[in-house]
Order: sequence, then C-alpha cells, then structure tokens
Amino acid sequence: MKKHSKYAILGLKALQRAADKVAEDARKNNYKIPVWKNGRIEFEIPTVITEQKNAADTKKPGSFS
Repeated sequence: MKKHSKYAILGLKALQRAADKVAEDARKNNYKIPVWKNGRIEFEIPTVITEQKNAADTKKPGSFS
C-alpha cells in the first residue's frame, strides 16, 4: 500500500479548513452554496455538522488502550 506524502496530507487539511470556513460564513450570512446531489447541482444553506472522528482515531472493539 502506498503511503501518502506529507505535502498531500497538508494540502488536504488546508482544503478541509477552507471548506469549513466557507460553510461557516454561509451559515452566518444565510448564503447558499452549491452541493452535488442526485446527479445535479443544488444550492442550499449548510446546516451545522458535528465533528466526526476519523476512522484511524477511533478505538477498535475489544481494545483497552
């Protein structure tokens, strides 16, 4: 399995921060942003999404660490 470059991971995190900022601004100012749904682009105001843990960060069943 090929490992990811540290620059690719840094770039991905930067894009995720930018997307979070855009969604936050859209919520505050009641703006609609384009979202791809059902094979077409729909414009909607983003809802508040709670943070989800990354699969690598979650504990496996049966582990006590």
